Amino acid sequence: MKFTGKFDAVCRVHGHAIVWAALLAVLLALAELLERVSFPAAQMVLGLTTGAGLALTGRLPRPLPRQVFIGVQALMGVLMGSYLELPLLSAIGTAMLPVLGVTAATLLVSVLVALLFARCTRVTLPTAVLGLLAGGSAAVVSCADELDADPRQVAFMQYLRVMLVAVSAPLVTALLSDDDTGGQTVRLASRVTNAELPHWMIVGRGDQIAGLCTAVLLSVIGIRLGRRLRIPSPSLIGPMLLTAALTALGHSHGYAPTNLLRELLFILIGLEVGSRFTRALIIEMARMIPGILLAVTALSAAVTALASLLSRCVDLKLSDLYLATTPGGINAVLATGEGMGANMPLITSVQTIRLLIMVATVPLIARLLRRAAPDARNEIGYRREQ
Repeated sequence: MKFTGKFDAVCRVHGHAIVWAALLAVLLALAELLERVSFPAAQMVLGLTTGAGLALTGRLPRPLPRQVFIGVQALMGVLMGSYLELPLLSAIGTAMLPVLGVTAATLLVSVLVALLFARCTRVTLPTAVLGLLAGGSAAVVSCADELDADPRQVAFMQYLRVMLVAVSAPLVTALLSDDDTGGQTVRLASRVTNAELPHWMIVGRGDQIAGLCTAVLLSVIGIRLGRRLRIPSPSLIGPMLLTAALTALGHSHGYAPTNLLRELLFILIGLEVGSRFTRALIIEMARMIPGILLAVTALSAAVTALASLLSRCVDLKLSDLYLATTPGGINAVLATGEGMGANMPLITSVQTIRLLIMVATVPLIARLLRRAAPDARNEIGYRREQ
């Protein structure tokens, strides 16, 4: 009987793995077809829509182990860190200063939109601000409880915002690209990735085994450093900062995920975000959806306007500035920029700096919210008791 039980368990695990392998293979093939017709960010969009569709119809396979998505986040951090090369950033020059000013303005705009959203709905002020805060969705959701916000509502608002930005970013970027007047574009250095590599290769260049081992080592050490230093989202930011430091020093190269591995990472990120939108959650939060859609649209329009004004002051393309300042969804923005040949050093640098600024200011924002909405804690506590 014990042997039979163990055999059945092994069969279920293998069957689960086969289902996921088949799903990922189909999505990779479909993404390849979409890329041939110049569909932007095909992997991310396919992952998002497929994950949401399967979750809403109740056909989502059993979730992958948590360690898988930790590994995906870590490898994404390695990929992002590989773009932060000092020679490439120096080419952007003093234009980074006004870009960072717009980044700070984006955070301010997101808070103002949240204030209006809280006034027009029954959502508490802390929940509204944390739910619409641009960037760092995982970090914001994880600290929502201790900041007197409703974690379920914050998670729903954050991931709906990420999904809306992820789906709309390719279209908006394509539209803005038509209006670009030839601003500065910074090409990636050849040591980040080699465009002539066969599609089946999974790291930037050279020996695939050595490159993959380097990426895994950076991921493991980066996660441990991130957790030891209590960095928010350590699985993503830890490997990213470690890789950025290593890349800037020029000690190693050729470890950035590329081609097949990079596409697989984008699909898994999309599936993970899309799978959060279950039917039960949608029904429970249905009354909030129109208001959230309007708030995210207003936030995106404000950011686009800021990027448009900025493009008149600096020699950078409007489409690149939009992706650099778009409200959240750093993984989706990375996928969109990759697929459209955008200025990746600019986009990654600004998005990363904004994420760090946002995480650093969350405690200050929380203290201000407690003063502005002293009854928020009591209301959250009442809801939990119910």
